[in-house]
Amino acid sequence: MRTDKRIFKTRSSIKKAFMELVENREMSKISISDIAAKALINRSTFYLHYNDITEIAADIEKEIAERISYYIDEFSISNIYDSTLTLFRRLTKRLEENPDMKRYIFFSTNSDYVATRLKLIFVEKTKKKILHRFPLLREKDIIYRLTYAAAGIIDSYMKWIRDADSSTTLDELIKTTSEITERIIAAIARENS
Repeated sequence: MRTDKRIFKTRSSIKKAFMELVENREMSKISISDIAAKALINRSTFYLHYNDITEIAADIEKEIAERISYYIDEFSISNIYDSTLTLFRRLTKRLEENPDMKRYIFFSTNSDYVATRLKLIFVEKTKKKILHRFPLLREKDIIYRLTYAAAGIIDSYMKWIRDADSSTTLDELIKTTSEITERIIAAIARENS
């Protein structure tokens, strides 16, 4: 089912307004009137698209999760460096194309929550790949290592984005995170043999 262009445009305006407002204010301090005014719509139009503010946040986070899941699906535990490079390059390009989303993920009052969600997605997707490749392992054997690796990868990338004046290149960041992640995967592989 295709969404009418007007509906898409209005929903996009509402999400954009919300993302701009949440840059400087806690979500709990934003009203529907604030969003409607920023999106240049009235309150009744807002309610045609969303029931409340948490529904907007959920819609935005669903969009982020779907995109990240897609990129992580292509992550290969056999080739950590190239997979990480591809993941970060695609993500960086996508964020440069959508500055509102970039600010929401990295600089808003909701960024910690979004980062936590990204880590969970990374852990779940990678866990499935590792358990498929190493069938003798159990989830409890790898979950802490994967959680550590996911936190390191996501937090390092977030720090790199936030440090706009950093002299570290994306390739240098990827080299560092890949080396550490490869050691974790190698330790898991040794346990499987």
